[in-house]
Amino acid sequence: MDNAYYIEENGEQKGPYMFDELIKMDIDLHDSILSPSNSDWEDACDLPELFTYFEARGFVFPTEDNLASFWWRLLAYIIDHFILSLLTGFIFSLLATYGLKFNIPTNEQMLKMTPDQLYSSLLAILPLQGIAFIVLILYNSSCEASTMKGSFGKRLCGLVVVDIDGARLTYLNALGRSIGKALSLMLCGLGFLSIFFSERRQALHDYMAKTYVVKL
Repeated sequence: MDNAYYIEENGEQKGPYMFDELIKMDIDLHDSILSPSNSDWEDACDLPELFTYFEARGFVFPTEDNLASFWWRLLAYIIDHFILSLLTGFIFSLLATYGLKFNIPTNEQMLKMTPDQLYSSLLAILPLQGIAFIVLILYNSSCEASTMKGSFGKRLCGLVVVDIDGARLTYLNALGRSIGKALSLMLCGLGFLSIFFSERRQALHDYMAKTYVVKL
């Protein structure tokens, strides 16, 4: 049968199957399949004719055509920055009601400070930065590991974050990516610049977590 497919299960070759039969078998991404177009066994996710099948099951394979550009990602970041500002503002207000207040000096006050006073003020701001980064990490990791596959900003821009197989991130993977993003921000955003030079438009945190941002 020239148009038959075979599948390997527990080291045994099963088949032949017609294509319509194959896609009713609950195929997994890494099932080994022998297709009519190839003499070697391949992972199911590498067969172009099965892309539609996997996409219908929620997988979004990263390709050259759907990788998100820097500018779409920047727009999503701006939206998320606004959302995170509201979240952190609410948390700071909540902490203030329990008596935990932070004295943040204005720019004018900082200009008049002695070096010792300036150093003390910067140390006082560190807990604020820590809280802001924790909020950012929890927000991004929770959204990316959810069925949304991305933050609210990304979803509004039609973007999702997937792993190399086009699947939704596990929470641990999303958490690692979010920590990497926080590190990029701490480096004045330098980690994001690799999007311009990366073959697959990956920021530093995408490299770390082996993830891709794609446009639907």
